[in-house]
Parts: sequence; C-alpha cells; structure tokens
Amino acid sequence: MATATKERKEIDLDALAAIRREAAGKEPTVRFGGKTFKLPVEMPFAVVEAVGKIRGAEDDEERNVVMSQLMVDLSKALFGDQYKEFLDLHPSTNDVTALVENISIVYGTDSGESQASGTS
Repeated sequence: MATATKERKEIDLDALAAIRREAAGKEPTVRFGGKTFKLPVEMPFAVVEAVGKIRGAEDDEERNVVMSQLMVDLSKALFGDQYKEFLDLHPSTNDVTALVENISIVYGTDSGESQASGTS
C-alpha cells in the first residue's frame, strides 16, 4: 500500500488515488438533455471549496452572488471537458441548483442537509 514512511518521506497521492478510484468503482453520471455525462469517480475538491464559499457568505445578498459563481465553479469541476457540451444544452438555474442539491448524495457525502439551502 502506498503510504508515507519515515524512510521515504513521500506521500504518493497518485497511487492512493488509484486505489480509491478502483475501490469506488463506476463513476456517477448526470442525465440531461437526452445525454449522459460521466462525472469524476471522486468528488473534485473544487466542489467542496465552492460549497464552503456559499456557507461562509455573511448575508443573503452576498450568498446570491457567491451562489452564481458556485454554480459555474461546480459545473466546471464536475463536467471537465464536457462542460461546454453541458452548457450547449442550455441548463436553467433550477437545473444547476438541482445538481448542487443532489451531488453530495451521489458521492456518498450527504450530511442530510441541502448544500444549496439559504439561497431562496
């Protein structure tokens, strides 16, 4: 197993990620506009970072501004090279909000709380 040791002083994230991806199995998918988009096997950290930004917003006005950027950041992180293809299908704000609300469920990180709460 690839772990850090005193002798080596290296953390091989590539090897550890390969082990996690193999254990995770099939990647999650999003079906939209009659197309199926494959998402990364592991939730990208950019998604966690974007959600953290909205949770850190001080008030509703700031939260709305942050939420707009969150939707872009989250979509780019999840769709990667397929981002433009996803945009070409003209998703609505409600479509992307539904994605935000359900992403933690498909990655198994659901805490029982909606990530997009407080944006209405």
